[in-house]
Amino acid sequence: MWMAKRQGAFPLEEPGAELGQVTLSGGPVGVALAGERRNVTVCLPGGYHWTPARGDTVLVVKSGAEEAPCVVGSPQEGAVPPGEVWISMAPGAGVRLKADGSVLLQGRVEVSGSLAVNGEEVRP
Repeated sequence: MWMAKRQGAFPLEEPGAELGQVTLSGGPVGVALAGERRNVTVCLPGGYHWTPARGDTVLVVKSGAEEAPCVVGSPQEGAVPPGEVWISMAPGAGVRLKADGSVLLQGRVEVSGSLAVNGEEVRP
């Protein structure tokens, strides 16, 4: 009994950040770390919305006094030239903001609302 009490006094040390694999996708996100953690919050910069898919590798950081886990992103796949941003929605689909100021769109693009190109509204 003394041993059991003594072990409880030394909680397991977990890293402040680690890579895990998504086990549940959708509303509540589940991530496999040292064990499975459920109802993990996904935290992103303002205006970004993303739900990791089951099987995705994600970066999880511990936050707050209770060290609640929080998904903050996923490892980058492939190289992006310096000064460019690549926003991918699915394999082969995305938007690339190029360093020269141009924009490259891949895949199908649907616009809801109005669209202006060089200040001129484009009508269907």
